Parts: sequence; structure tokens; C-alpha cells
Amino acid sequence: MANAYVKWKYAVGLPDSFCEAYSFTIDIVDIHTLAREATISRGEETKAAVALVYAGYLGTSPELPSLAVSLKTLELYYTLRLFKPSFSIKAFAKTTCHLYLLPYRRGYRTGLSDAFDIYLAIRRKVDAQVAKELGHDSDNYCVLNSCPACCYKLEDEPDVEFSRMWVVDGNNSLKRMAGVGNREVSDTRVFGESDYYLSADFVNTFANEVTHPSRVVEDEDPDESQSEWVDEEHGDPTDGTTDGSLAQCTENWKAAAADQHKKMWSIFQESGYFVSACRHGFVLWVVDMIRSGELAKYPLAVVAKALEVLEPCWIMGYDIGCSFEGTIRRSSLGPEFLKQGCRTCVNAFHGYSHNATCQQKYHPLSIRGMGLEDLETLERLFSSSNQLAPVTRYMTAYRRRVFIDMFLCQWDQEKYQNLATMLHNNYVQALDILEDEAQALQADLKAKGISVQDLEDYFVDELNHLKEMGKEAEGDIHAVAYVELLQTYRDVNSACENAAADFRSQTPSDYQFLSSAASYSRNLSDSRKLETKRRYLQEQSDKLLFEVVQMESVMGISQRWEPIDKEYLETLKYMNARKYHQALERLYKLVIQRLFELHKMNLSFTGYKMRTHISNALQRRSKAIRNAVKTYNNAAVAIGRPTLDWTKVTHYTFLDQFNILQDTRHSILDKKWADPVVRHLMKQHRRVLRAKEEIGYCNVQIRRLHTFLLDEDKKFDETLQRLEDHPNYHPVLEYVNRRRAVNQLLLSRIHQTQALPGFTGNKTPGTRIGKAPTGNVGTVSPPSRLPNPDSDNGEDGKDDEVVDGMGAVIEFMSNLST
Repeated sequence: MANAYVKWKYAVGLPDSFCEAYSFTIDIVDIHTLAREATISRGEETKAAVALVYAGYLGTSPELPSLAVSLKTLELYYTLRLFKPSFSIKAFAKTTCHLYLLPYRRGYRTGLSDAFDIYLAIRRKVDAQVAKELGHDSDNYCVLNSCPACCYKLEDEPDVEFSRMWVVDGNNSLKRMAGVGNREVSDTRVFGESDYYLSADFVNTFANEVTHPSRVVEDEDPDESQSEWVDEEHGDPTDGTTDGSLAQCTENWKAAAADQHKKMWSIFQESGYFVSACRHGFVLWVVDMIRSGELAKYPLAVVAKALEVLEPCWIMGYDIGCSFEGTIRRSSLGPEFLKQGCRTCVNAFHGYSHNATCQQKYHPLSIRGMGLEDLETLERLFSSSNQLAPVTRYMTAYRRRVFIDMFLCQWDQEKYQNLATMLHNNYVQALDILEDEAQALQADLKAKGISVQDLEDYFVDELNHLKEMGKEAEGDIHAVAYVELLQTYRDVNSACENAAADFRSQTPSDYQFLSSAASYSRNLSDSRKLETKRRYLQEQSDKLLFEVVQMESVMGISQRWEPIDKEYLETLKYMNARKYHQALERLYKLVIQRLFELHKMNLSFTGYKMRTHISNALQRRSKAIRNAVKTYNNAAVAIGRPTLDWTKVTHYTFLDQFNILQDTRHSILDKKWADPVVRHLMKQHRRVLRAKEEIGYCNVQIRRLHTFLLDEDKKFDETLQRLEDHPNYHPVLEYVNRRRAVNQLLLSRIHQTQALPGFTGNKTPGTRIGKAPTGNVGTVSPPSRLPNPDSDNGEDGKDDEVVDGMGAVIEFMSNLST
């Protein structure tokens, strides 16, 4: 049927001899002509289904069809779905009935749906033939070739920090209802022709890599337990980490997901999908989430494919990438992950709901070599794919995957068309930062009397300071442990001496005169009890004495501390105030992180949704602060220190307002990096560094794309010449014509970027690694004849909210604070 479709579409090789005896009449649906019936001519050896295709129709069943739908009608619906994924087959059936002046019946939708399934299968067959002719059918071809900016590496190009930047994330909008009770779905087909989907068997090999541990979170409210959503058998992406400093990031991630139904209801078979994509938006791999939330096996399966297929030294963005890196290291993928020099990070937007320590290590602005990339690609993808949710909710598993795959293919085509524009905009953004902020930074540094190296030192000092916050001094811990051990030893030793004295000299207070035999038995029993107690206390005393001597040796104490010694008294005083200091250190750590994050939340022009997201994380942090204030007040009252008012603490916005923090060992009021002006310079310094890196990335990737376009055009000429008399010539020619039209726009934008005043890249095309120089001769138009890329960017205008939101994201990225 695929061959018959090609012959019909391009009017090449159609049969011209028919047998009248085998002709038949059939009811049809044709939205263009509104005809109700057609006579189909066919030969003796031609099957009815094939004859229908020759005539431009597709039957709703393979044998003895009673209804046929015109291929032009199906092509119209296919085209509408490419650009409006929410347009259902039911809506199209109702539209067709309206044009035919017929009342809608369910059977019309079923007939159109069945015909559309066959039509899509034919298209996939034709597309596979085109891919084979063009050499696009190798394993992992899309991952390794769909994004020229990432994959088309050239000889003698500058080295970059990361071989590839890509992101992963889960989305639970594309759920699908499970069958009711024991009812089985009649459509048991499995869609395995996708270039994106990883098989369920492969994903399940990582099901037991991480198990859900029992975790007790400090300062957690009892009513905020996550047990209602956690998968008790399999762990989530955060359960493999052992870094205590990331515990708060983990809890924030789980709390943020509480707004979505974490424990997926049993009525859903697929509870969403887990996606990976490169920084330019091209989809890499997709996994269905089956009756679960975002389990560790989904990102681990994707990481396993990346380690197998991608080049080493990549970086992966994930909204919980900080904790997930520990999960990877503890899994079976850990050795290969470390060997290849890969790492993870958090997305720019989600990163600001993480604590300050995490941001210093995992936020894109803090990572050398990240450029200005925000790694929020999938948020844009999910915003678009959510259009599929209304039509996939009640589909069969097969049709759901077909429609998702069709959406992702179109998404990639649109990302390809806008690739040069994206690189152009990144270049302009980086040039603006260097022009507007680099000179201002130097002037401000001079006025402040500090250097760039001072700013780098401040970053290190801040990170070290955040690591030490909330920790007790090692010397204090040892001294407290020693004094507590001495106190225990003296108590036990005293009890041992008293027990011995009781055994030797004391008569029981309840002594009664008994007969000789009874008196002897009773006294013997009492003596044994006293002796047992004495021996037990003696053994405890000897054991404690050994521990005291051992600790004295470790601490270098030559003479045992006595209760009147200075060291003993100072330690005893510290012990009395220890609870107070511990509560104060904990409160200090939470408040400092909250104040720095509030500074980020209140950046100018930050969008409402962005502020709301960060605010939710800070509200959760505030609950921890509330518990810490309660603990602090209890300890403060015990030693006569002033208490704090919770309502006032929540409104502190400047460090000098929290005067009580001056009583901690880790006060930052005298730290240079805590000065708001210096902090602004630190942020500005990093933005300038990232802008310079972005210029380097754009120079490399623009030249890759330029070379790819010229090489592909020459390959098209060679392929068309080879297929001149081949049945696949016309399908390949259609693909080439569409692709060349897009490539003309890409080349035009590249030339526009190369004409920028600050452009520093190589304007000549290069040679792909492993490929012989070809001279890059093709049929691409010269720059003077290329279309104007600014005449139409190829995208529909978005509503005001989306435009404002994207503007806020861009502004947010340009004002990221460290």
C-alpha cells in the first residue's frame, strides 16, 4: 500500500488497464468535494484496498471495506494535527458531518480513526524509505545527528568545556486511563517504530538500583509527611545521595511535586512521560512513566543511554540534579559516569529554590563553561505538549504513543527551523552583556578598591562559610565528650564504692528475725544480689576508665581534669549553653539562606509565576525557621537570653536586622561578600564570564551549522542524481525541497549573525571530523539571494501571558544572582 500511495501522490506509475467486472462502488468521505460515493476501477490482480489507494482513497478495513476516506482528507487532518495537537479526531469527524449536512454519529469517528491509523502507518513506511535513501537509518541516528550545532563537529575547532549540554525532566500531563476492572483493551498493538522511546524492559533493568530509604527530616512538620506519595518499593531520583547539605533541596523538590498528585491514582496506566533533550530543544529519548511518579529508574535509564551513545564530558541539567548526581554515583552507572568525566547540574529557574550551598556548586551561573544556558528547554516542550493531554487521556497505548511520537517529530522540525535564530539571539544577548556590563564592572571594581581576584576569593570564602554554618567546633565537641565521660565515670565509680560498702557493713532496713534455715537462704540471696551489682558497676567503671584514658591520649591531656580546673569549668559552662548555641546556629543557617534567596526572588521584572515558584520553596523553608525559632526560644529562656518573635523574623530582609545572629561563631556581618554592592559585583562578574563563554560556544556552533547546511545540500544533489529513475525519487525530492527551503532561512540568519559588529567567529565553513574535504559546493543561494530572516520568524504570535512570561525568563536569566 505504501508503494500505491507513492504512485497516487506523485502520479507516477499508476495502472492504466482495468477490468470492468472487478470495479466496485463504495461510500466515501471527501471533505474537499463532499462526494458521497465513488466508483473504483481495478484490474483482476489488484486487491480492493490497493485499488482504493490508486484512486486516492483509503478503506476503513483491510478486507471488504464499506467506507473509504479520501487521502486528501486524511492529509488535511494530518497537517492540522501537526500544528494543532489538541485537534481531536472527534472534532474533525464532527466538522466533516457538519459539511455533509449529517448528524454526528460515533461510527463516523471510528471510521476516520481507523483510516487515519492506516494512513500514518503508510507515511511511516514512506518516511523510512526516504531515510534509508539518505543514509538516515543507522542506530541512534537522530540522537547523533538531529542537532547540527551539538553533533556536527569540525576539524581544528576550539575546545569547549562540555561536549554536550542536555536536560531531563518528567511531565505528568499526558496520562492515560487504565482499563476498568479486568477488562482488556482490544487494541493490543505495540508501537515500536519511534526514534525516541526507550523500551520498558530496558528501563526496568534500573528498577532496583535505588530503594526508598526511611528519612527523618529535621524541623519537618508532622502534617507534611511525604509517605502518601513515595513509592515504597522503588526509590526516586534523590534517594541515592548521601550528601547531607542537599537534604533540603530534596525535600523542596518533593514538596513542590505535592501540588501534582504524587501518588498516581490507580485509574491511570501511564502517569506521564519522562523526556530528555539537548540545549537547543531537540528531543533525545523518551520514557513512559507507568503507574508511578518520577522514579529513579527513568532518569537512570536515560543516563545509561547517554553514557553509551554520547561523547564523554557532557553535563546534564535536572531540577534535582544536585541530589541525582549522588544517585548516579551509587548506582551501577557510577564508575562509567566518573570515567567519562560527566556531571549534573540544576536548571537556572528551579535552581533558585535550592539552598545557597547547592547553588554555589550546581547552578549554571556558578559553573565554568556553561555560557548563558538556562537549561529550561523542557519547560517549553511541556508547555507545548500539554495540548495533547485532552486527546490522549482515553486513547489506547498504541495510539497514545503514535500521537506523542508525531508531536515530537514536528517539535524537532520546528527546533531545526529556528536553530540559527536561537544562536543569533544568544550571540546578541552575550554581546549586550559584554557591552553594557563589562566596562561598568571594571569601573565599579576600581571605585570599590577591589579586583577580579578578590571577587573569586569571595566566592570561595562564601562557599566555605556556608559549609561551616550550623556545625559545632571540633574542639568543643571533644571537650564536651571528655567532660561528659568524666562525669559518667565519677558517677559509676561512686556507685560502685557505695555498693561495696553496702555489701560489707549495712544491714537491710527491712531486716526480720527468721529461723536459721530461712534466715540463711534469705541472706545468701541478698548477698548474691549485692555482689552482682557491685561486680557489674566495677566492670562499668573499668570500661569507662579505659575510655577516659584513651580520650586523654587522643586529646593530648597529660593530667586528668578535675572539677576545679579552668578547662573543666569552661567546658561545663559551654555545655550548659550548648543547646542554646545549637539552636542559634541552626536558626542562623536557615535565615541566612532565606535572606539571600529573597534577594533573588525580588529581582526587577521577575515574572509572577517565577516569583510564586521561588516563594513556595521559601515558605517551606519558613516552616523550618518557625520550628527553629521555637527551639531557640526554649534554649534561650533556660540561660536567660532574649527570645525572638516569629512574626518579626519572617519579615527580616536585611542581615543587620537580625542582631541576634551576632552571637554566633559564624557571623557574616563583617564579611565583604555580604555587602549588597559587592554581591551585585560578584553576580555581574559571573555574568560577564558566562557571556564570554557563550560567545565561544556560538562561534563553534554557528560554524558547525554553516558547514552542515552546505554539506547536506551537496549530499542532496548526489542522492537525487542517484535516484533519478528510482521509485523513491519523488518522496526524496519532496523531502529535499522542504528541507532546502528551511536551510535557505538558516543560511540567511547565519549571514546576518556573521555581519554583527562584535562577531568574532570564523565565517568560512569547515570540514567535519572524519570526512574528506568536499569544497562545500552545493546549490544553496548566495547571500544576496537568500530570504530575509526578519520578514517572518516562522512562529505564530503567542498570547500576552506567554510573551510576558518568556520576557520575564530572559530578564531573570540576565539578572541571576549568586
